[in-house]
Amino acid sequence: MKCPKCDIELGLYNREGLNIKYCKTCKSIWIKFPMLEKIGGMLELKIPLLNPAEMEPIKVKEEARTCPECGKQMDKVYFNGVVVDKCSDCNGIWFDNGELSRYFNLFLKNPAGVMDNIAFLETSCNKARLKNKECPSQELEIQSKEKERSVISINGFVMLLLMLIFSGIIWMFFSIGWYAAAIICTVLLVFLFPGFKLLKPQEAMVLTVFGKYIGTLRGAGLHYVNPLAQSVTMFVPISLKAMTLDNGKQKINDELGNPIEVGIIVIWEVQDTAKAMFNVDNYKTFLAAQCDSALRNIVRMYPYDSPEDSGVQSLRGDSQEISQKLKEEIQKNVRVAGLNIVDAKISHLAYSPEIAVAMLQRQQAAAIVDAKKAIVEGAVGMVEMALNKLNSNNVVSLDENQKAKMVSDLLVILCSNKEAIKTI
Repeated sequence: MKCPKCDIELGLYNREGLNIKYCKTCKSIWIKFPMLEKIGGMLELKIPLLNPAEMEPIKVKEEARTCPECGKQMDKVYFNGVVVDKCSDCNGIWFDNGELSRYFNLFLKNPAGVMDNIAFLETSCNKARLKNKECPSQELEIQSKEKERSVISINGFVMLLLMLIFSGIIWMFFSIGWYAAAIICTVLLVFLFPGFKLLKPQEAMVLTVFGKYIGTLRGAGLHYVNPLAQSVTMFVPISLKAMTLDNGKQKINDELGNPIEVGIIVIWEVQDTAKAMFNVDNYKTFLAAQCDSALRNIVRMYPYDSPEDSGVQSLRGDSQEISQKLKEEIQKNVRVAGLNIVDAKISHLAYSPEIAVAMLQRQQAAAIVDAKKAIVEGAVGMVEMALNKLNSNNVVSLDENQKAKMVSDLLVILCSNKEAIKTI
């Protein structure tokens, strides 16, 4: 294959899965639409590309170029200020130097500017560069490294029985007149009494001795621990039950910049009590703030809605996938606080009031267009079937004018919103 401009053999650009013929002298490239779509996928375009090979040619004074693949003359096509050559026979497209970047700038959210064709492929379609561009968020790290561990405890009822026996000994000391020993034993009994801890199902108690964390007490029932141990939360144990967080509705801009109202419900539980107590000031407030942050990060990455056949994920059409990503994002942020996210779902999703009416009209218009398209396609199929039946069964012989008249009448009847009215 030779360059139609320089008349030299085309080289092969083979990198990142792209196989493109290009001229080493003028930097022009020969490409087909599937390869353009592949480049568009690497650029993560949200709107479908236009295929120059399917556009109507324009007439220009410039001499037509020869197709490097089949040798036939190519046509010029024009769209949005970009003029390229296309071959109608082999469906190839010829981009002069700089035209490839101008073509993709029509679909990019942040245009890269006009640049050399090969330079555009190198800078914009490099997978490693795209990975670095994403800048994934890191898990939060803090100085405290406390992790939950079990505290040493014994059965509270066994200890209660021993203390009752000890109380009997104290009474005996008073009875025989050993008052000093009785008083010392009484003081010791009073000192040991605070070691009793009572927990209900799905509750835990974080214990410290003179400010040092010694462990977490779990399990329903009566327990006995070090009498000097104090609960971090005083007389209120930590609940291990699954809890629900509803931060209400938030106004956030989606990927296209449209303001939308979003609300989420997060089901969570405390997994590591030591982290929850010592790593953050208030784990409930911390969770609420991180849920708001994660929601904004996820919502701004997707449009509110997208066409069903576009393959683009949207907040409305891919709620399960979005909820899963939202759960993972929140979990990554609150793991430092010892919390486990059981589930996170979008509970409310709507356009903001200031644009809701306009967006509703847009959706209605799109629905009407789709309905009309289905009606027209069905009507054309019925007309084609009618003509074929009449022709195959030799019912009547129609010339071209009569066929055109019949097609026109049938399409009017089938596509009309009203019933046909007889006229005399």
